[in-house]
Amino acid sequence: MRFHPLVVLLASAMALGLGPARASITVDTVRCDVDSTYSTRFDAREIAFTNAETKRVIRLLAGGVIEVDGRALHLNARDRAHAAELERAIRDLIPEAKALAVDAVGIAFEAVGHVSSGFASDAGAARESAMRIARTAEELKRAIKARDDWGPQSEQEVSRLIEGSVGSLIGEMVGNITAQAIKVALSGDEAAVAELEARAGSIEANVEKAIGKHAKELEARADALCQRAHDLDRIEGQISARLPDGSPLDLIQVQR
Repeated sequence: MRFHPLVVLLASAMALGLGPARASITVDTVRCDVDSTYSTRFDAREIAFTNAETKRVIRLLAGGVIEVDGRALHLNARDRAHAAELERAIRDLIPEAKALAVDAVGIAFEAVGHVSSGFASDAGAARESAMRIARTAEELKRAIKARDDWGPQSEQEVSRLIEGSVGSLIGEMVGNITAQAIKVALSGDEAAVAELEARAGSIEANVEKAIGKHAKELEARADALCQRAHDLDRIEGQISARLPDGSPLDLIQVQR
């Protein structure tokens, strides 16, 4: 069974919005790779980029101010305008990336939950199964919305969170199917056994069918986020000021 497209979309939408060390968006033909040597933390005052190796900290503040290790970088009027545009663009992108990730979670869990509940032993068990799946989805959504940083450690934490949630999702489905399989096997009803086998064999197709109706919208939104990432790369490339070591400002690199 493949959950790859939405799981990747989930992880990468978060990463794209938060400026990760490494991120990727993949939905069918849509692909956007974002690289950075910085981990990122943001709050109402600033967006802070920290390089784990050099310990350099670059802060973007409202009004076109860039601080490098606590000292304001000298910017001409044009650079200040670009710096302000970059800060605003990142802040605008973050909620859109989170929203895309949240919606991807909702679609994936709803589709699998619907199929899984169909294998429950009775209506009561189906409701309980659906509620457990919904709770898992909500926990993952809350975790996405609450994140205000990104970097190697937090990336691993999110990966573990996603793996655990998807594992719970699959575990719920397997449990329902197993219970049904034992029930029909003990009944000795060969027709029921054949019907269950047919239903189990069609799980992937049913899940993909449920997800498929949302795919175009998700692809369009992911593609738009990729374009926004390219815009960020373009804006920072227009800043002519150099860092204290003479290197250009290069917080992110985007390829497609």
